[in-house]
Amino acid sequence: MTIEPISGANVVALPNHTSPQATQPTDFGQMLSDGISKVDSGLQVADQQLRAMAAGKGVEVQDVMISMEKARMNLMFMVEVRNRAVDAYQELMRMQL
Repeated sequence: MTIEPISGANVVALPNHTSPQATQPTDFGQMLSDGISKVDSGLQVADQQLRAMAAGKGVEVQDVMISMEKARMNLMFMVEVRNRAVDAYQELMRMQL
């Protein structure tokens, strides 16, 4: 019994993609600053939508809830990043030289 090769199967070569982050190193402080500004802008958008809905300006409840939940999740993520940074700092301070 012989095994026949599969015919008609073409091998597709994938292009070599490089991420833009790999070519440009980013500053950790700048990355934190950008994250904080994104969290702040998300909180402001949620607040504006909530105020518009309370004023009766035709903003849908589901849109307000979605923007509030996004803002809450972003804030929780930022708090967790802060907690991890504080834990790392405390671990460094406990190290004996």
